[in-house]
Amino acid sequence: MRVKIRERYISPILKPTLAFILALIFGSIIILIAGYDPVGALTALFIVSFGSMKAFGFVLIKTSPLLFTGLATAFSLKSGLFNAGAEGSFLLGAIMATWVGVTFTNLPPFLLVPFTLFCGAIGGALWSLIPGYLRAKHGIAELITTIMFNLIAIRLVGYLIKGPLQEPAGIMPQSAKIAENAILPFILPGTKLHLGFLIGILVSVILYIILFRTYFGYEIRAAGFNFLAAENEGINAKKNIIIVMGISGAVAGIGGAAELTGVVYRLFEGISAAYGMTAIILAILVNSNPLAVIIGAFVFGVLNAGGTAMQRAVGVSGVVSSLFQGITVIFLIILPRLSLDKLKAKIYIAMGIAGEKLTMSKGD
Repeated sequence: MRVKIRERYISPILKPTLAFILALIFGSIIILIAGYDPVGALTALFIVSFGSMKAFGFVLIKTSPLLFTGLATAFSLKSGLFNAGAEGSFLLGAIMATWVGVTFTNLPPFLLVPFTLFCGAIGGALWSLIPGYLRAKHGIAELITTIMFNLIAIRLVGYLIKGPLQEPAGIMPQSAKIAENAILPFILPGTKLHLGFLIGILVSVILYIILFRTYFGYEIRAAGFNFLAAENEGINAKKNIIIVMGISGAVAGIGGAAELTGVVYRLFEGISAAYGMTAIILAILVNSNPLAVIIGAFVFGVLNAGGTAMQRAVGVSGVVSSLFQGITVIFLIILPRLSLDKLKAKIYIAMGIAGEKLTMSKGD
């Protein structure tokens, strides 16, 4: 009974906590070896994340796009699909939000804001539906097609901001600023945290309910576990592939629209800081659990904001900062998947071997 309680309730908390502590220790060693002050660097990381309401709001702003792309990737992975196209759908969402924001400028905010997010979702969904259709009807691996679609989306952004969507002056490679009526409202006083973050929390709850509290969720999880067995049980797995890819793309598209209408207000190259690629790591880290994506995205938000802070506070180079973030992620991915009993057994064995060697050396 105690073993079951520990495995179900204690281990899921203890393992990530231990992983994070060890990551900080090893990361500090890397910073020290590189010739920087690890105490000052870690202090800067935590101050920029939790030192004030403004700092905390900044971390949540960094969390928001990762929340959407992480949910999009996690939902597809839980369904047995490796949708690496959250980046492309994110960009299509931003493109659609830009078009709506600079076109329908006379609409009131209560209409324009939801319409902008809706169009972002449609753009992201349509972008993912094509790889989904190719996988369902022709068996073409979605991993390959979604990666290719990411590259196309990046090029499409470059074309649009130098052509049809370029600002009227035609000087900078960027779009015009969207209408004030399309901008998402701020939700945390003294910060620029926008409504998109709360929408992301709501989406995570909805996806969790779909996956674990509905028959459709059972179907797609069953198909993800064993595609052929699911079809033999009468589940239309091919249809579900298309639906899942559409939902996944829509979620990422909302993220792109929220980033554009809540943070940057105009389209430009580099609007996505590889959020789609980071989302893959994030989804794997939390075992594709939509609710756990919230925590994982926040951790990545802290690392992103803290990496910049370490560079400013103690002069840590960008390479060392990225190395620190990478080590943290590696520990967070690997350690929670280790069995505590096996880990303790290995430690005891190692201690026993060391003790025997020490005794033998003393005997000699």
